[in-house]
Amino acid sequence: MKTLLSFILLFLSFVSNAQNSLSKSDDVARIVLNTYVPPDANIKPAAQKLFESKLNAIVAANGMGGSGASQRFLISGQINELSKNIIVGPPDQIILELEVNLIIGDGIDGTIFATEAINIKAIGDNETKAYIDALKKIKTADKNILAFVEKGKTKIIEYYNSKCDFILKQASSLSDQKSYDNALYVLSEVPEVCKTCYDGAMELAVKVYKAKVENECQLNITKAKAFIAQDNWDEAAKSVSNYTPDMSCYPEIKGILQSIQDHRCEVSLGKAKGAWASRDVETTGAYLSEIPTDSKCYLEAEKVGNEVRAWVKEKDGREWKMIEKIQQDELDMRKKIQQDETDIRKEELDVRKKAISAARDVGVAYANNQPKVVYNTRVIRTWYH
Repeated sequence: MKTLLSFILLFLSFVSNAQNSLSKSDDVARIVLNTYVPPDANIKPAAQKLFESKLNAIVAANGMGGSGASQRFLISGQINELSKNIIVGPPDQIILELEVNLIIGDGIDGTIFATEAINIKAIGDNETKAYIDALKKIKTADKNILAFVEKGKTKIIEYYNSKCDFILKQASSLSDQKSYDNALYVLSEVPEVCKTCYDGAMELAVKVYKAKVENECQLNITKAKAFIAQDNWDEAAKSVSNYTPDMSCYPEIKGILQSIQDHRCEVSLGKAKGAWASRDVETTGAYLSEIPTDSKCYLEAEKVGNEVRAWVKEKDGREWKMIEKIQQDELDMRKKIQQDETDIRKEELDVRKKAISAARDVGVAYANNQPKVVYNTRVIRTWYH
C-alpha cells in the first residue's frame, strides 16, 4: 500500500472526470445486461444454447456485455409458437411461425424496462432445426432491437437516479456496521453512465474505504500488541508495517514501530557485544550494521564500533570501515526513500489514467467475489404471461 492519500486522489480524480457518454468499452463504466433464459421459456433443449448465444450477441453488439459489478439487470426471452405446418416430403419439412419475446428487466424486483416481439418464419427437417433456423434469423443490428436495448439502458439509468438516495443510505448503513466490503460493493454497482448517482457513490466510496483502512489499522494495532506480549516481534512488525503518516492511527503505529526498533536494537547490540567479547570482528560488524542511527542504543553501538576500530588499528595497522559502511548504507536508504516519494508524486500527477485502472480493478474484484445472484424466477415468469 502506498498511501491512503494516493488512493483517495485516484478516486476523486475518477469522480471529477466521469461523463454521461463513454469513450471506451469499460465493464465498470457501463451498464451490463446479464443473459438469463428461464427453464420454461418454450425453447427446444437443442436450441437453448443458441438462444443464449444470440442474447449475448445482442448485448455485446450494443456495448452492454461484460462483467460489470451489477448482476441484477437481465436480458431474457421466450418463444411462442404461433403456427406449425408440415409439408409432406420426402423429406418432410416443418414450417414454424414463431414469436420471439425479448425483455430487459430487473431480475430481483421484477421491474420490466423494455420489451420487443419479433415474428419469424422458419423451416427445418424437424422442429428443433426449424427453431435453430428461426434464431439464426434474429439480427443483432436490427433497428428495432437497437431501440429496444437503448430503451432498456435509459430505464436502468433512471432506476439508479431515482433510487440513488436509497443506495447511498444502504451503503452508509453497511459502513456504520463495519461491513465495509459490502458497502463498497453496493457503491461499485452504480455505473459511470449514471452520472448523477455515480458522483455521489464514488464520493461516499472514498469515505468508506478510508473507514475500512482505519478500522483495519486499529485491529492490526491490537494484533501487534498481542504479538509483542508473546515476544513475537517479527509478526508484530508485519502487522503494522504498511501504514503511513497520513492516517489517524499512525501516532500509535509509530510508537509500536519504535518499540520494535528499540527491541531489535537491544538484541543486535547484545549479539554484537557477545561477538566482540570473542574478538570476532566480522560478526561484530554484521550485528552493528543492523542498528539504525536513530535508535536509542546507537550511541552505545558506536562506542563498541570505536573499540573495534582502535583494536584493529593497533593489531594490524589498518582502518576498520564498519561504521563508515553503516553510514553509507543509511545514506543509500535515505536516497531510496526520497526517490520513492518522487515516484509517488509523479503517479499523483498522472492520476486520471491510474484512477480509471484502479476503479476498474476494484469494481470487477468486488463483483467477482460476490455469490451468483439468485433471480426471482416467480416474478420473472409473469413477464411472459
